[in-house]
Amino acid sequence: MFKTNKIIISIILISIIATGFIYGSLPDKIPFHWNINGEIDAWTGKIFSWFIAILPLAIYFLMIRIPEIDPKKESYSKHKKAYELLMVILVLSFTMLHWIVIFSALGYQISVSRIIPMGIGFLFIIMGNYMGQIRPNYSFGIKTPWTLANEIVWKKTHRIGGFAFILSGLIFIIAGIINRSYSFILAISSIFLAVIYIIVFSYFEYRKRKEQ
Repeated sequence: MFKTNKIIISIILISIIATGFIYGSLPDKIPFHWNINGEIDAWTGKIFSWFIAILPLAIYFLMIRIPEIDPKKESYSKHKKAYELLMVILVLSFTMLHWIVIFSALGYQISVSRIIPMGIGFLFIIMGNYMGQIRPNYSFGIKTPWTLANEIVWKKTHRIGGFAFILSGLIFIIAGIINRSYSFILAISSIFLAVIYIIVFSYFEYRKRKEQ
């Protein structure tokens, strides 16, 4: 259903090959986790760099395979653009994260507390704009018992969900600009509230349909 994107595959392979060239220069321990203030608080062996280098390739081929095994695979032809966009964004995001780890391990000062929230924000905004295109399926989108049970509930929930994701995305970007621990907590809170609102909306929308 989905053909492999040669440009995306090339980017992943270049990243993997570049990792091979730079691997010998990496210290024995590389960053594994950053705290809320953007400070490294966990380390792991440099062999882990191969895992995060190959991860985008595994994600990409898994996402190509998913539409073929989804019971509602016919929906993917209707939201093909949104799904392809998600594949590209996820691959590029994980590739970027890989190189943030690599450059941090090499001693470069990377402002993770700015880059990550802003990156998440742009991801939410882009996906929010395409959320309304997603059609019922079991792998992609807002899957609650009530959206899966009723196509109208699915469509309305994804429209509302799109606005909620865009709003959360803007909050994440602002959090990255402010670059304070409280701003990141606010951003995380916004997405939790958005998810709760979306779930509650789908439930009441389903009940309203059942009572008609």
